[in-house]
Amino acid sequence: MKPFIRLALATACVASTLSPAFAADPGTLRVTYVTAPFNVPSIVEKHEGILEADFGAKGIKIEQPEITSGAKQTEAIAADAIDIASVLGGASAILAKANGVDVRIIAVYSRSPKAFALMTRADGPATLADLKGKKIAGPKGTTLHQLLAAALASTGLTINDVDYINMDLPTARAALLSGQIDVATLAGNNAIAVEKAGGKTLATGEGFIHPTTVIAASGKFIDAHPDLVEAYLATHRKSLDFLATKPDEALKIAADEQKISVEDAKAQLPLYDFTPTLTAADIANLQADQTFMVDNGMLPKDRTIDIRKDLVAPIAFLAK
Repeated sequence: MKPFIRLALATACVASTLSPAFAADPGTLRVTYVTAPFNVPSIVEKHEGILEADFGAKGIKIEQPEITSGAKQTEAIAADAIDIASVLGGASAILAKANGVDVRIIAVYSRSPKAFALMTRADGPATLADLKGKKIAGPKGTTLHQLLAAALASTGLTINDVDYINMDLPTARAALLSGQIDVATLAGNNAIAVEKAGGKTLATGEGFIHPTTVIAASGKFIDAHPDLVEAYLATHRKSLDFLATKPDEALKIAADEQKISVEDAKAQLPLYDFTPTLTAADIANLQADQTFMVDNGMLPKDRTIDIRKDLVAPIAFLAK
């Protein structure tokens, strides 16, 4: 089944199972909580209770459902079950918008090409050209899927030249280390675990992709409550300020949350740019994501969108 058909069906399913509590009720703000691969600002914000404090002062209750899948987040937006997707892959936002979900980008969350990797065991494939016919696992329809396709293309291969298995990150990591697969597409603490077990990196996203994760919201919510959108971004900036002014404390909090050492956390942090202001380069990267989806059969060409006009809320260019 094509991804755009799956999205439509899944959206209908979510709509039938979640109880809409649309933001016309300003008493509650519903924001997803996503920690992986290494979302330090989100981890700090929740640990320090910044969101609850800021909105509690306004008499607004906070709900933070842990919905880590980009597709599930956009389905929840379509079902009026959440107001803000705090960490959403750019490709997920594009795919949802192209299929009629009223979602718009309000800021960038992070840019992190070096954080995504193709990994194997010490005795695994030595080069990208060696991947033909190999078993490769990871989450399909994601930035890691895009990395795999781009890396294969650099050697004249396609996804059809490998046995590509859809798995979440922990499962792919375990399958790799147990010898069930040859390569896993990994990020964050899952990649660190493979390195510590003697694994190696075949390629990172650098030179292949420009992954951009975003903060997105329901278009209805943006239109109805622009003041709450601004307030949410102000709260996000407080988390960024905490990271900038108290980096050691922030990394300790993130390391504890992700169950890794502070040293590993310090090694990961430089891989991420958390600057929230959307730029022309980000628009170009999102356009490249859309082109990838069209080229790989994930989005029909006649459903493509104008990234800047259709997907981006004006406030995204002002978020600092």
